[in-house]
Amino acid sequence: MSLVNFVNKFQQFVLIVVINFAYIAIATQPTWAAEFAVRVFDGDNITLVDRGIKTKVHLACIDAPELLQFEGQHARKVLQNILDDEEVYIKVFKKDKFGRYTAEVLAGGQNANKVMVSLGLAHYDPLQEKDCQGYEELEAQAQSDRLGVWANGTNVVLPSQFRRENKLLGVGY
Repeated sequence: MSLVNFVNKFQQFVLIVVINFAYIAIATQPTWAAEFAVRVFDGDNITLVDRGIKTKVHLACIDAPELLQFEGQHARKVLQNILDDEEVYIKVFKKDKFGRYTAEVLAGGQNANKVMVSLGLAHYDPLQEKDCQGYEELEAQAQSDRLGVWANGTNVVLPSQFRRENKLLGVGY
C-alpha cells in the first residue's frame, strides 16, 4: 500500500468517525431547545410559542391536580416559577391522543416534571410512559413529608378521578 493510498484511507476513516460523533451528539440532544415563549396552562400542561406557532406539551410521567382541585392553582404557579426566565429544553417521548407532545421539560438545570412530583404538586402516573424513572421514589418521599396534595395524608382524589367525576375529559387544554 502506498503512502498516498494510506493517507486517503486514513482521511476516510477520520471522516466516518467525525460523522458518527456528530450523529450521536445530535441524536442525544432534546428535541427542542428554547428561544420561544412558554405559557403554563396548569401544573402539567404548557404551550410553546415560536413565531406565532403554538405547540402544546404535556409533562410526561405526571398528573397534576386540576385547577379546581386542592393545590391545582398552586401547581400552576410553581410550574410557571420553575420555567420563568430559564432556557427550556423539551425531551419528547411521543404525541398523545389529544395531539400534545408528551415530554420531560428541563429548565434551569432541573427536570420540571420531577420537581413537581417531589413538591407533592403532581402525582406519578405510571400509565403514561415506560421511560419514567425515579418518579415513584420522589412521590413516596413527598407523601412521607406530607408535601402539597399529601398535606392531609394519602387519601386524596387523583386528578384522573376528579376529571371523570366532573366530566372534564378533554375539556380546557
